[in-house]
Amino acid sequence: MNRFASILLPLDGSDEAAKGAACALWLAQALPATLHVLHAARQPIPGREALERLHVPWTQQAQVVLHQLTENADAAVLQAIKDHQIDLVVMSARGASAAAGLDLSRRLGSIAQAVIERCPTPVLLLPLHYREILPWTSMLVAASGGIAADHALQAATRLACALRIQVTVMHVPDGPGAAPLGGYADAAYHEYPHRMQEMVKRGLTGCTATESRSIDKVLLRRGEPATALLEQAARQHTSVLALGWHGAMGAGRALVLKRLLEEAQCPLLLVRQAERSTARLKVGTDIED
Repeated sequence: MNRFASILLPLDGSDEAAKGAACALWLAQALPATLHVLHAARQPIPGREALERLHVPWTQQAQVVLHQLTENADAAVLQAIKDHQIDLVVMSARGASAAAGLDLSRRLGSIAQAVIERCPTPVLLLPLHYREILPWTSMLVAASGGIAADHALQAATRLACALRIQVTVMHVPDGPGAAPLGGYADAAYHEYPHRMQEMVKRGLTGCTATESRSIDKVLLRRGEPATALLEQAARQHTSVLALGWHGAMGAGRALVLKRLLEEAQCPLLLVRQAERSTARLKVGTDIED
């Protein structure tokens, strides 16, 4: 069963937004999946011209469905996700505003922020310094024991299995508010392996045995979570970095995500916590925000 049969690529006509086109086309071919291209603009353009601007090869045009809407862009994206049963959204963190040089201090464009805060499906977000390297070869998943991180691990493992790439799961227990590791220096390495196994097992709930075998290794790293993730991603040439988050980008929130948006060069697979829950496995500082 293909769990990623339908992909959505929102575009606003800018070169910045179009950065996601090659990645989305590659995913559509590799999974395989139908690629829904959503062009929200005041003046729709002919379908063939739109596909030519995307440099869609003739051999892949059968996998592409073009939708051109004139309504509010973020509302159009969310409605399209519902209407076309989208399994994965691919989009750039910035669109027309970045291309126009407007408010370059913002990590996210208004449309991208609205989508990731409200989207019920995983979003593959291309950060500010995204470097296109295709095909993907590996995935790094941030794990914390939180509900959102569990959902991210599940989604990432399923996607990795479909793409036949391996997953590294990493937990960073240090940082402000971290739970004590134990009463002696090596406690993390003596006490945490079992708890980390349980954490990964819970995150794989709903995955098949075949999907679960995509997990290559589970790492424990000390330090500030965003720094540790960036260092590990660079060390293993990670193709995509997955993390769960709570869906709010306000002041003092989503600190790890904000740092990754500024410094990561690989795509970020974001999985939003769909509903509140108090059930969690306490293994240290949450990596998701």
